[in-house]
Amino acid sequence: MSPDGTPARAALWRHPAGVFFALAAALATALPWVWLLPLDDPRLAHVRLGIFGFGGAAVAGYVLTAQRAWTGRDAPLPAWLLGTLALAARIAALRWPEAALAPALPLVPVAGSVLWPVVMARRWARLPLAAAPIALVLAEVALIRDHIPAGALPLAMAALILAVGGRAVPAFLASEPGRVPGTTATGPLWPGLCLAGAAMVPAAVPSAIALALAALWVLTRVRGLWQAGAANLMLALAYAALAPALAGLALGRLGALPPAAAEHLVTMAAMGSMVLAFAARATMGRTDGGPLRPHPLHRMAFAALFAAALVRTAAEAAGDPAPWIALSGALWSGAWLAFLGVHLPALARPAPFPVLSASRKA
Repeated sequence: MSPDGTPARAALWRHPAGVFFALAAALATALPWVWLLPLDDPRLAHVRLGIFGFGGAAVAGYVLTAQRAWTGRDAPLPAWLLGTLALAARIAALRWPEAALAPALPLVPVAGSVLWPVVMARRWARLPLAAAPIALVLAEVALIRDHIPAGALPLAMAALILAVGGRAVPAFLASEPGRVPGTTATGPLWPGLCLAGAAMVPAAVPSAIALALAALWVLTRVRGLWQAGAANLMLALAYAALAPALAGLALGRLGALPPAAAEHLVTMAAMGSMVLAFAARATMGRTDGGPLRPHPLHRMAFAALFAAALVRTAAEAAGDPAPWIALSGALWSGAWLAFLGVHLPALARPAPFPVLSASRKA
């Protein structure tokens, strides 16, 4: 028990948000420099580390944290062990790049630790999101076996961000103190998800139209974002970044934007900022009944991610893109090192309650 009589909280390093967000940030820091390793296919290694390593760790951390609130059950395996398995999967992917099962096997217990409590609690409405980690495992296996192209992954990740953020961001905005009813977006997610699904058709023009409409739909989910506090504003801006990312994919389908530029708008501007905006909430400042307060390093990291995305996108138009790509990588890695500068010291402290929301009595 704590001095005030409330139950003592375990250290953040024993919580999925502590372990997996630290792992995601560490993998993100290394991500731009995979190209410097003596690999047979550095591009594929970069894609796998970004989507399935960084993105997969972030998804696992979020869903493992959320499923405790959904089901009232802890994961069947401790967070440190699940994080170790996820790290082992990334090492295996680099060590045996052509072996599909090498990274998949350690990740099966991670995915199962998300699914099992949801199934046991019969929370069927949560099953699609709880299945996201196992879907990523299957997608990586399909990528290695050439069943899906690497170019399809950014759109798939955009669809996942659209679904997760489309539900979470309006909910966080609605929780703002003093929020006037009707100023926060409500409504079903299916229109946006249907548009994302329609964008997967091979025909360029219909796909581009669906992507453009999905970009407009995203903006409807962040209505009233400028009234939000700093923490929720970060989250809403990260979700809003999905709009230009989807628009970039639309232009890429029409040949008006280089594919690499469009893909990095999704992975850096949208996915990167969304992960940071969620992960930083675990270590933001808290007062009872007050909003979360981002650390100055959180703010710097958030700005640096957007700068990195803009530089990387613009690099495609440069005569010599290499220096600009290196600058983008430095900004990206610097952002995640700044995040770790707040996150790592907090791992030894008690995990906040709730982990991703403003404090309330346990």
